[in-house]
Amino acid sequence: MSSLPHDMPADYGAALARLFNAKQLDVEDMKLMILLEMAGASRSTRGSPSSSSLPEAKELLLQNGREETAHAHRLKRAIEKKTGAAFVLPTLAQNPYATPPAFPAVDAALLAGVQQGETAGDVAYQGYADHEPDPEIAEWLRQSGREELRHRDRVGKVIEILARA
Repeated sequence: MSSLPHDMPADYGAALARLFNAKQLDVEDMKLMILLEMAGASRSTRGSPSSSSLPEAKELLLQNGREETAHAHRLKRAIEKKTGAAFVLPTLAQNPYATPPAFPAVDAALLAGVQQGETAGDVAYQGYADHEPDPEIAEWLRQSGREELRHRDRVGKVIEILARA
């Protein structure tokens, strides 16, 4: 089974739009979500404040990145449960969304947008769970949604750290 979804959207934004318009995730949507979650993990690492004077902020964003990877692993398990076949997560080199567009320095305005995205991620995951017929997979989706809210809160702490710096 290919780890890349069929009919992939051209870019990260189009992929997000496709998933935010979905009520239920099928296997191909789950593959797409894995790509976005893994790209999110990579962005958390690369987009974090790198100054050694802000190690607390950097660690908060790295924690978010680790949890984005956990979301991808839950989706991997869901695909395996739905298909009965092993599924291998794509590498970052195989992920067409892994390289983020250039963006300005990490600042409060950028991070406020990230917070909005994390909140929207929870809403999306909860909606997918509401339409998921398998109760175990639904709980995995709900857990990922709850973690999106934790990411939002961590980003809020990073905004506070940046304001003090």
